[in-house]
This record gives sequence, C-alpha cells and structure tokens, in this order.
Amino acid sequence: MPRRNFLQSASLLALGCLSGCLDSPKTLNFYNWSLFIGPDTIPHFEKVTGIRVNYEEFSSADVMFAKLKIGVTGYDLVVTPDYMLRRLIRHKLVQKLPQPIPKERIYQRLRRPPWDPELVFSVPYLWGSTGIAYLKHKVDPAPTSWQDLWSGKYGRRITMLDEKRDTVGAALIRLGYSGNSTDAAQLQKAKQSLLDQKQWVRRYTSDFIDDLIRHETYLALAWSGDVHTAVQSEPRVAYCVPREGSFFFVDNLAIPASAPHPEAAMQFIQYSMQPEVAAGVTNGCGYANPIEASERWVKPQLLADPLTYPSKETMNRLVFQEDLGAAEKLWDKVWEEVKR
Repeated sequence: MPRRNFLQSASLLALGCLSGCLDSPKTLNFYNWSLFIGPDTIPHFEKVTGIRVNYEEFSSADVMFAKLKIGVTGYDLVVTPDYMLRRLIRHKLVQKLPQPIPKERIYQRLRRPPWDPELVFSVPYLWGSTGIAYLKHKVDPAPTSWQDLWSGKYGRRITMLDEKRDTVGAALIRLGYSGNSTDAAQLQKAKQSLLDQKQWVRRYTSDFIDDLIRHETYLALAWSGDVHTAVQSEPRVAYCVPREGSFFFVDNLAIPASAPHPEAAMQFIQYSMQPEVAAGVTNGCGYANPIEASERWVKPQLLADPLTYPSKETMNRLVFQEDLGAAEKLWDKVWEEVKR
C-alpha cells in the first residue's frame, strides 16, 4: 500500500480515539501519509517514552490542509510536503518548534530549505522523487520522457496520480513549462493536454502499486519510494525520472498551532532524528531520510538503489514543488475540470 493511500476505516478509528484521548499528556496524535513510517518506529517510541500514539492517515496534502484550515483540532504532529508547509506557515496553522533541532545531523542540502530556512517550524522527515514506473517486460523501449505517458501506445494501461501538484505539474513540464507555473494560459494548455490524455488513463489513483503488480497497468505516474515497495513483489517493475525533469519532494514534521500536546510532538521529532530510528523508517518504507549518519544503518541495497538515493545527474533534473500562492485556485479549477 502506497505512501499516499487513504485507509478510511483506520482514519475513522483514529478520529474516535482522538476524541477520547485529548486530555492525557502522555498522548501523541499523529497525522501522516499511509505507511510512511517504519514498522517498529511507533511501537519503540511508545516503549521508550510511555507516550501513547494515535495514528491517523490522510489521502492527500489538500485533505490535511483543509482539515487544519476549517479548525479540526486534536492533531499534535503532521507530515506535510514542502510546498504545503509554506501555506501552513502563511495561514498560521503550525507553531514554532518548542525546542531547536540538531541541524548538524541533517544533510547539508536540507539544512536551509526554502520553505523554512531556519527550520523553526519543521524538520525534514523523508524525501523522494516523482517519475514514471513501468513494467520492463511490457514497455519497450523503456520510457525516458513524459511523452511516454501521452503516446497512447499501450491503450488504457496507464495510471496518473490523484494529486494535482504531480499530475498537472507533469503536464506542464511535458509542454516545456515550469512544473510550478502560475500562468493561466499555460495552465489551460496543461489542462487540455490532460484531457487529451484521459482516453488512455485507466484511473487517477495514488494506489498504483497493486495495478502494476497485477499487470493491470504498464506505466504509472509514481513516487520513487512506492516503486521500491512494488519491486519487492514484482521485480520487473522499474522507474525513471524523465529527461525533461521532475520533482524532488521533502515531507516534513510540523506541529499544528492547535496541538494539545506539543511537547509530546517535540519528543517524537527528537526521536525521529536519531540515526538508527531514521534508518529504520527508510528501511521500512523505501524513502530516504535527512539524517546523514543514518547511512550506517540503512540497508546497503537501499543506499545503492537510485530509487532511494538518486545520482547527482538525476538530482540536477529535479526541482522543488513551490507554494502557488493565489494561483492555487487556478490549479484547483484545472484539476476539477480534468477529474470531472
């Protein structure tokens, strides 16, 4: 199951628990992507701290933002993409960390991220890239360009992510524009491009792993760590970052402004920055973590896997997803019309 797949039943259970656990100082209410954590991360944290963790999962960053924006309270810790963190800070929906973090543990390239240069609101948690996953025995030649998702060569055997920033962004890059464009004319061209492609799209989904494993789709707009998971079940799944470029995303830990237990959240942040703990998360979900010393405990096959730790050449073709500001409404309208 992928990073961004919503488990409705788990969410309902977690919401029920939230309403009954807010008064306990030994509680942490954690809102995260699905399975975007190591299998032992939370149990070990609970054991060493005595803090009970209520874990809830969300389907997209927009869902998470919308909940915080309309005033849903009770969350102590959220995982947020880099571009979304800017919006959370701007809307005063996250608070400053109760204590400074040990920045020296973080890879140099992530110590002053553009969305939170002083790391006073957040700490990088996991990072990866967006690209094309494909079945090696079904797709020949191997894809190298975004155009491969628009060619129609494989009929309705492709899936696109149910995330506007990735899917609309891919369409923009394919057309030669910035994947963060706020130009209305460029966004209209991207929309038409996606509408033209729609005849080949089996579905828009963040749960693309099973489709590939079952050979129901041959190509998928995909996140690198999830592809790593798919390869464990179907070794013929492969991945590429298109030559035109793509996105490098960083998901971050942040504390909502309304958090009832900010100190418990800070304890988890400090815990997650321990090299062995960070390595356990990477080993469990296939996404790289920001703690440099963790490499000692990361599985050697992951360190050598360009899915998890891309080459310098690949990194040079990746850009951050930026905050869209007022143009967010334009993107929302485009996405709504594509999905209609």
